Amino acid sequence: MDSQDHLFYVHYIKAPWVGAMDLRHTGGPASNTPSPDPTTGPTTGPTADPATGPLDAQVPGLELESVHAGYRGVTTIGPIQATLSTGVHALLGRNGAGKTTLMRVMAGILRPLSGTVRVCGTDISHDPRAKDRVAYLGHRAAVSAELTVRHNLEFWAGLYCPQPAVREQRLAELRDTFDLSDLWERRAGRLSRGQLQRVDLARTLLPDPAVLLLDEPLTGLDPVTSALVRTLVRDLALTRTVLYSTHNLPEALTVASQILVLKDGTLRTHNDLIQESDAGYEIRYRGRWPTELVAGEALGDQLVRVTVQTGSTIGALVAALVERGVSVLDIRHATADTDASIRSLLEDQ
Repeated sequence: MDSQDHLFYVHYIKAPWVGAMDLRHTGGPASNTPSPDPTTGPTTGPTADPATGPLDAQVPGLELESVHAGYRGVTTIGPIQATLSTGVHALLGRNGAGKTTLMRVMAGILRPLSGTVRVCGTDISHDPRAKDRVAYLGHRAAVSAELTVRHNLEFWAGLYCPQPAVREQRLAELRDTFDLSDLWERRAGRLSRGQLQRVDLARTLLPDPAVLLLDEPLTGLDPVTSALVRTLVRDLALTRTVLYSTHNLPEALTVASQILVLKDGTLRTHNDLIQESDAGYEIRYRGRWPTELVAGEALGDQLVRVTVQTGSTIGALVAALVERGVSVLDIRHATADTDASIRSLLEDQ
């Protein structure tokens, strides 16, 4: 690094807005909090290895236990009770519902007023090393407008990846993944909104986190880059916990393995919504549909939507159909009902 680079980095660290950027670096060398004795492990919660890398499938990526959060002692969300394991979890909620506040609590940026947040089995309030396993993409890109894309990512890589070989490898991988080669020597202040988002996504993935928190990550992205990010999120979620907030319900239903709705300060899950709905199912079958047994809405040839009556189960209905000579080829929850129940919950706020 030449002397001009040193001046850039000094200016970067001393800049008046560095506090906001430090919030997004939730652990690592910037932390002044001493680490506990590794032989004793966390004070509470199950024992877990806080080292970086893919998530152990046996340990939930995120656990929130009776969490209340807010500002200046005033509770705005809670109680929150949730366990998020590997996979994509979409967070929905109206504007002002508290989605960003919840994500900041999960990342260890905002201390909860009460309750416990565990990352990979470790209480983040007792072991700061657990924060190193979380990466958070906020609404404001954590990059300096005065630095080039290369200088910005090299700065963060120096914090996240102290080993030079690992640092250079991660930079090269992310430069290719987000197609940043043509932007590499361009100042961040001259980038478009979508280009800046690509740079910030690359910055977020530098530490190879086990838990990835994305606050509306597709904002400002063109269709091609949006599709790339969706594919990347699915791939990352094979061994990691990914939570992203969005206002796009169809996209959430397509990409996520679990839907979370934040309403009135509490989290509702996709399964909760299905259980509270009319339990609609789509059944593909062969044979004559016994209308005397159950009425159904014909959706096409040999495809019908039915509602299971209170006190019964879909298993009992299938058994009754088989008794009458109907071959059940496929059965699934009615997507339209799920979609409608989530929309209804959001609109009711």
